[in-house]
Amino acid sequence: MDDGSTKITIYRKPTHTDQYLNFKSLHPLTHIRSVVRTLTNRAQQYVTTSEDRKSELAHVHNALRANGYPEWALAPPPSSAKRLPNTNNNPRRLMLGLPYVAGLSEQLGRIYKSHNVHMYHKPANTLRSMVIQPRQNT
Repeated sequence: MDDGSTKITIYRKPTHTDQYLNFKSLHPLTHIRSVVRTLTNRAQQYVTTSEDRKSELAHVHNALRANGYPEWALAPPPSSAKRLPNTNNNPRRLMLGLPYVAGLSEQLGRIYKSHNVHMYHKPANTLRSMVIQPRQNT
């Protein structure tokens, strides 16, 4: 730039296809919302000029719309969704890892949250469990 500062924008390879996690895929809503949050935070944090930032956010929203994201999912989460800092007055919650089941996991998450238990999702089938078979005694 003319004043000696550096201008930063988001680079995409020529082969970039703008394919992200589809909104209708069977993933937890938290994973789907994190795609939106990550891409918008990247534009807000790294792009230096306001025109480039506006252009980048428009590109992100268009790409996510093409991946099935509705308008409500593109909006930033409410400010109440921010995490509380961990202090002695706010002890760490219990953690529970369960496989994701569409519909059921969301209900269980709300129930566990009311009891101060953090539920996270882990895959039921991992590559390791599919490749490694226990030896059978014959």
